[in-house]
Amino acid sequence: MFTPTEIEALPSAMEQLYRSLQLNIMSDLTERLKANGEEITSAADWQINRLYELGVSKDEIDSLIQSTLNVSDDEIDRIYDEVVKSGYARNEELYTGKGKEYISYVENKQLQQLVKAVKNQTKSEYRNITGSLGFAVRNADNTLSFTPLADFYQRTLDNGLMQIASGAVDYNTVLKKAVKAMTDSGLRTVNYASGWSNRVDVAARRALMTGFNQVVAKVNEDNAEQLGTEYFEVSYHRGARPTHQVWQGRVYSKKELETVCGLGTVTGLCGANCYHSYSPFIKGVDKPTYSDEELDRMNEEENTPKEYNGKEYTAYEARQRQRRLETAMRADRQKIELLTQGGADDDTITGAKVRYFQRQDEYVKFSKAMNLPQQWERITVDGKNALGSKLPKKAGNINKISGDTVEKSVDYMSKSFRPKFSPPSSIDFNNNSIKIKKVENSKFDIVTDIDNTRRNKAVRLTEKLLDSISNNLPVEMELPKVAVIDFEKNNFGIDAIGGYDKSTGILYINSKYDTASKIISYVNKQKDMFANKTEFAPLLHELGHKYYYDCIKNLAKVKNIEYNKAKSIIDEKILSYIQNKGVSKNLDTLISEYAQSGYDRHKYTEIVAEVFTVPEKELASDLINLVGE
Repeated sequence: MFTPTEIEALPSAMEQLYRSLQLNIMSDLTERLKANGEEITSAADWQINRLYELGVSKDEIDSLIQSTLNVSDDEIDRIYDEVVKSGYARNEELYTGKGKEYISYVENKQLQQLVKAVKNQTKSEYRNITGSLGFAVRNADNTLSFTPLADFYQRTLDNGLMQIASGAVDYNTVLKKAVKAMTDSGLRTVNYASGWSNRVDVAARRALMTGFNQVVAKVNEDNAEQLGTEYFEVSYHRGARPTHQVWQGRVYSKKELETVCGLGTVTGLCGANCYHSYSPFIKGVDKPTYSDEELDRMNEEENTPKEYNGKEYTAYEARQRQRRLETAMRADRQKIELLTQGGADDDTITGAKVRYFQRQDEYVKFSKAMNLPQQWERITVDGKNALGSKLPKKAGNINKISGDTVEKSVDYMSKSFRPKFSPPSSIDFNNNSIKIKKVENSKFDIVTDIDNTRRNKAVRLTEKLLDSISNNLPVEMELPKVAVIDFEKNNFGIDAIGGYDKSTGILYINSKYDTASKIISYVNKQKDMFANKTEFAPLLHELGHKYYYDCIKNLAKVKNIEYNKAKSIIDEKILSYIQNKGVSKNLDTLISEYAQSGYDRHKYTEIVAEVFTVPEKELASDLINLVGE
């Protein structure tokens, strides 16, 4: 079904997603150290602030994790709905070439049931991974022990800030120690039954590949049964580990796949970090890809050591050293990022950069000497690799989470924005005067309730959500004034999460929903109402209303016609497009229940508001462009 190159690339986007989660959690702690280290002048100050800071950090990390899970759920769906389906379709030639009847994926209900079960199992495994996060901390006796995330946060902040407040250690030393502890360990997930912990990106790769291999094994065994053979050919790739090299590329019976190749074991065929696959082979009809003589010759070449700096490496050993260099370079880049965010002194940051560039130079020289491709995508940190480019296109349509998606999905919580306010003023809504104050240091026009403090989570979240989406809005669209207020206190609908007032051009956000997880919970409770299931959904929905009304006003101005006439023209465009497409009864499944309700009630602003939240869908993109013409 898939080549070794495709199998190797398949989980790379998921690894990057969880590396971004790792960096953002580290960044949150670094920013919290910086903010409090600069402000606290005594141990008493920290004791006053610590419960608040630890509570906020928990909320923000919960939001980071939930946002990551949303993206990983989508990627799991894509892999099983698109990638597995397209890989299965490659089997058609296998059947037709041998005069056998091919059963399409759509007709293979048994396989579909397995895929559905494996999808759910994989999603559940990712929740297990994120439910047991922490760091490996070095003890006084030089042993390592796993420390849960909340405990690590509390210990690092308590010890570090108390030392700063007492004058025992300066801030720069505390920051360096915290950054080193985090990057040396990497964010880890623990299996409490065994006590064994793994880096979170490694666990993410393994969870995805375990389920994927289950499905591939089922397809291969069904194919063999339908083709009337009990034999399989195992794929071949360069740089295989020695225990796999001896059996790769050859033909085996189903029993021999288990006894010789170790199929079904962690260290065997299709086990952890194995990129081999196997496919049905009909003896007397099929010809092996490689003869035994060719395989022996290629293995001998791979096992002939090459010398570098006085040490010899086989192909496998060279590849392993290259992987260790890549892991170390990722940690180097994380250190540079965290030290910079934390405001370390110039000498500390320069020293970290020097070590990184020395390792980078060694990586280039070693890879060239060993004739290995330089895989800079493996050194990706924060959505970009070491050369500044985005994630690779190496796997074609196998790997579709872009660096932008990863960055925008989890990075919005990584900076500690703390609002500063202007003197009080007021805004009017439905003849009610609402006392507000402007957020002076916001990049946007945000106002909030008069009694909100600089630590208000709803304001901080709104700033970060706006920052994440602002560059992806239509070029001509200007963001409105955004009022983050308590809906219940100000006599708005207490169950509403947001609203757009076209008469004043103000977009309202309910400050009750002050974390990403609360927003996502709200969205999920409105079953199938929202097209977008992320924390961005309500904000994008209300901006979609603004886009609709702005387009009407612009059309009226350009054509010098009345507002209602312009509205009729745009509504007619929407109606005609939907009817011509023949989707007037399917908007609930193609977009959302809100969109279908809007069509049924002739409230076309609801259709535009919903398509605005999922512009990647063809129907949505067409309607957005149509309204804006």
